[in-house]
Amino acid sequence: MVGVSNPMMNSDRRSGRRFLWGFAVGMIASAVTVALALAALSFLSLLLPEAVRLVALLVLLVFFGVADFLNRTPHVWRQVPQRFAGQLGPWQLGLVWAYDLGLYVTTQKTTSLIWIGLAGVVLTQPPAAVAVAVLVTNALFGIGVALLTLHRSGLVLTHPRFFDRINGNLIRPARFMSGLVAVGLALYLAMGWQ
Repeated sequence: MVGVSNPMMNSDRRSGRRFLWGFAVGMIASAVTVALALAALSFLSLLLPEAVRLVALLVLLVFFGVADFLNRTPHVWRQVPQRFAGQLGPWQLGLVWAYDLGLYVTTQKTTSLIWIGLAGVVLTQPPAAVAVAVLVTNALFGIGVALLTLHRSGLVLTHPRFFDRINGNLIRPARFMSGLVAVGLALYLAMGWQ
């Protein structure tokens, strides 16, 4: 994302600003979409006994933890087509990419932490808290992208050497740590369950 927006901002500030406005609208739209869907799931989950919700959370924690241990973090193997960068105007490009990123389910994941967080909040919190969590998460992500877009060195994040280092050295340990967090949290919850 920043690999397109940062060079756009550095070469044509007007296009960069238009991209960021589209990005803001897309993040708001996706946040509302996800917040409504997950708040509805939270409402439905509250109809279940607490023990059933806890067992479901424990199963999901173990599933995601094992998936990360096995380097099989669940995600969809696709992203917004790169050709959109040349086909869409800056505002539309920002809108489409932000909406896609803000839906969570449509982008590749490095670890299962987002799934763990979403499962936890849906199965343990009232709908209003779920909506607030989604809105805050999307807002923080959007602000991060905007800051990296506006900062001149944001391009360093998209340099091939940076990604080679991350892919070569950090993804496996990050997934292992995510798996430890998930399984550890499941054990902690199971020990406290009466």
